[in-house]
Amino acid sequence: MAKKKTEIPKEIQVYTEGCDFCMQFDYDEPHVVGASPDGEGGLEIVLKAYQDAGITFVCPNTGKKLRLFSRPLSEAGKKILEDQPKIK
Repeated sequence: MAKKKTEIPKEIQVYTEGCDFCMQFDYDEPHVVGASPDGEGGLEIVLKAYQDAGITFVCPNTGKKLRLFSRPLSEAGKKILEDQPKIK
């Protein structure tokens, strides 16, 4: 029996011939911050839950900043936690 070809949605297709990892400020030109020669690569940013943990990216063309950081749990964070499905 022939297998049915399954279409992979465009938003989750794996880049098999390599890819750039980019960051973008607003809708400005993307900046390449890493690359992978195949679909096995990855870029991981880990933020720990302690004071002053974070990372700031500065656009070399415009000076715009993108800041990722941790802070004490807020009402908005509590709402996100409440809305997550419970792990059994």
